[in-house]
Amino acid sequence: LLVGGSDYLPLYGGEAVRIEGDVAGRVRSCGYGFTVGRTVALAKLPSKFEPGARVEVDVLGHPVEAEVAADCLYDPAHARARS
Repeated sequence: LLVGGSDYLPLYGGEAVRIEGDVAGRVRSCGYGFTVGRTVALAKLPSKFEPGARVEVDVLGHPVEAEVAADCLYDPAHARARS
């Protein structure tokens, strides 16, 4: 998951991942991804949610928008490094 915007978010693991208000999973691991400029969280979700799907993650009791990311946050063309 890519959580929130470019600001660091205090995620520690165990936070609820909500889809339409219902808990669908929990954050298992997380950290700030400096190469993508966002907080990255790993969570197990139902397979019907493909990259780009919108979910919410509870961050210190507040819902924060997140999106399901591709399996690999890799930039094979090195476009970010050249900009």
